[in-house]
Amino acid sequence: MSADHLQFLKNKFILDLEDAEEEHSGENEIPLLAHFLQIRDVLKAKDITASTPIRLKNCLYNAISALEECVVLSEKREPRKKKDGPMHGYTLAEHWILCKTRRLLVQVKRKLTAPADPIIPGMTDMAASSSYTSLQVIPRPNSRNFDPDYCPGFDEQVNTILDRLENTGDGFQEIGIVGIGGSGKTTLAQLVFTKIDGYLRDNRIWICLFPKLSGDVDFKKMIKDMLKQCRAASREVEVEELLENLGKALKGKRYLMVLDGVWDINIHWYFKLKDKLKSLSGDGNGDGHVIITSRLPHKARMIVGPHNLYHIQPPMGHMSRFEGILGRLERYKLKLKDEAVEQCDGLPLAMHTLAPVIEDQILGKE
Repeated sequence: MSADHLQFLKNKFILDLEDAEEEHSGENEIPLLAHFLQIRDVLKAKDITASTPIRLKNCLYNAISALEECVVLSEKREPRKKKDGPMHGYTLAEHWILCKTRRLLVQVKRKLTAPADPIIPGMTDMAASSSYTSLQVIPRPNSRNFDPDYCPGFDEQVNTILDRLENTGDGFQEIGIVGIGGSGKTTLAQLVFTKIDGYLRDNRIWICLFPKLSGDVDFKKMIKDMLKQCRAASREVEVEELLENLGKALKGKRYLMVLDGVWDINIHWYFKLKDKLKSLSGDGNGDGHVIITSRLPHKARMIVGPHNLYHIQPPMGHMSRFEGILGRLERYKLKLKDEAVEQCDGLPLAMHTLAPVIEDQILGKE
């Protein structure tokens, strides 16, 4: 089964790359294509057998996810290519993503071509660590770890999400918030999570999936976490019984569930969960709301359907510190100020990263 799994991932990467080459050729080729082609050549020369380490699946998942992200960036770049310049049609935020992706692909190739069982710095053995990487776990938002006042500029989008959840009829509702890394998907979900009131406030579930990039979501552990947040007992039983217990805990209640950072290529676990949650609807107040966030639009579309997608709009000028720094640039570096605004492309994470650089390296101490 392990060899079949690895062979499936190998074939998927090769076929996805062929599709990307066909759809994005010439001037519109996907970024980092040379790195992807090198990985493809390594994979074609590599036979998958029963003795192939199953932990190599981490490399394949990372390669597939990186390819999906680069296809998205290529599609965003095409409308901007006419005003191409030193940035080659990409914003500063997108260059930052590409830089991280390039390093990842180099590590993937090293892992695939290395002798058996080496430890490559920066590459976590997902099979040995239950699919966890060094990515930060975003905890369930509360008054101690999340302050909405530090996230201005999202009010309109929060209200849009709330309206879509509350005014689309009774029963089970779901929304997929999608956007590139750093665009504020998690922040928007946190704001919705903390703003929900009434019956929903006592029945809120937050699950962070960021660390689980290998595709092996521990479904049993996830359900136990959900039961804990519902203040329901969680015994050491099989997944099916845990799902039944979750259904009993939520039956007849209104609830909000957030699944933050869905990367999983094998999303069968979500449909199993969804079937159970949908079976709870129709009991008067038993209305369930599920929000997922993902940087993979096609994956979110498969989960929630095309009509339930919400493409996040990064709020411009929502960070007062960045606005103040730009104001100082405007006095004597107007062109640089305009370029900083354009290259950040409205991404909150890009602004957070760029603000101290401008302040320390360009403006200096005044």
